[in-house]
Amino acid sequence: MKYATFTVRGQGRANNEDCLRVLPEAGLFMVADGMGGHLAGEVASQIAVEAVADYLLQNTGQPPEVRLRGAIADANSKIYADSLRQEEHRNMGSTIALVWQQQDRVYLAHIGDSRIYHFNHEQARQLTHDHSLVGQMLREGIITPEQAFRHPQKNALTRALGVEAKARPDLQVFELPLPGFLLLCTDGLSAYLPMIQVLPQVAARVHSEQMLPVLAELAKEAGSKDDITCVLLWQEKGGGPGE
Repeated sequence: MKYATFTVRGQGRANNEDCLRVLPEAGLFMVADGMGGHLAGEVASQIAVEAVADYLLQNTGQPPEVRLRGAIADANSKIYADSLRQEEHRNMGSTIALVWQQQDRVYLAHIGDSRIYHFNHEQARQLTHDHSLVGQMLREGIITPEQAFRHPQKNALTRALGVEAKARPDLQVFELPLPGFLLLCTDGLSAYLPMIQVLPQVAARVHSEQMLPVLAELAKEAGSKDDITCVLLWQEKGGGPGE
């Protein structure tokens, strides 16, 4: 897969609490969105991506799904322990969304409201379900997608790395090839744009290497002052407008 990355600090923010890490040689791509007090969110998101990467690279004898669950559990334990050990990191946590290619399969994992989308120039679908109060209400049919998009509590999470002693990730597996694009993004992007409508429009008009800056600018125009972090993945033969 080819890839592009983008991250920008939110307007008026002292630091970027998002973190991304890509290890193309290992087929691993991650975004994380930290939360907590002064600098704690930045610490949590960095621990998240580093711990997952280190675990996956070091435990090569395990089956992929076992390795992935172990990596997320290890990241969770490290954030949780750090938050208990250091007062200034108390109650910190992080979301994570990752894509991990292993031979002819792609593994997806996430906790929180960082998302993964699959799209082309005709359609888009959200592959992850937000671990949030609003996401839960949406799945239960209490609110509509339009109400969820504008809900004042849409940032209230029900799961995150490091806030409990044990992690509860969602995992999915897809067979390759997976035509089109995969987008990993934090909620600084997805919370401000109707992504299902916007992604195909951008794919049809913008070359792959320019999609992420364009999406970020659209989110800022829509009112995002949050940190924005994204990773875009696509097949080698794709990448042009409408491909």
